[in-house]
Amino acid sequence: MRPIFNENAPSGHYSPGMISGNTLYVSGQTSADPATGQPAAGGFEAEMRMALQKLESVLLAAGCARSDVIMCRVYVTSIEYWPRANELYRQFFGEHRPARAIVPVGTLNKGCLVEIEAVAELR
Repeated sequence: MRPIFNENAPSGHYSPGMISGNTLYVSGQTSADPATGQPAAGGFEAEMRMALQKLESVLLAAGCARSDVIMCRVYVTSIEYWPRANELYRQFFGEHRPARAIVPVGTLNKGCLVEIEAVAELR
């Protein structure tokens, strides 16, 4: 196993990513802005974009691309965000369609509205 760290390395006791075999497991990336530690300003869409940017940052640190993602789990604090989450996710991945779940949950860390975790294949 090999941990992956990047410029957004967490303060908690975990790695942003972990490689095992030829698989990258990406820890949940919240919508907290790394510069402020607070949810990205601008509402749900800004937060979703921030979480996707942070996801991509871990992918890149491991030598992966968006097209290497196999599965994502998107946690949202309200199912009402599902349509916007789906659209922004579609824009981010384009023609690539990883397996996915969008799961409504309770409160997320720091009051974030979204958190995304992923599994990707190393090439």
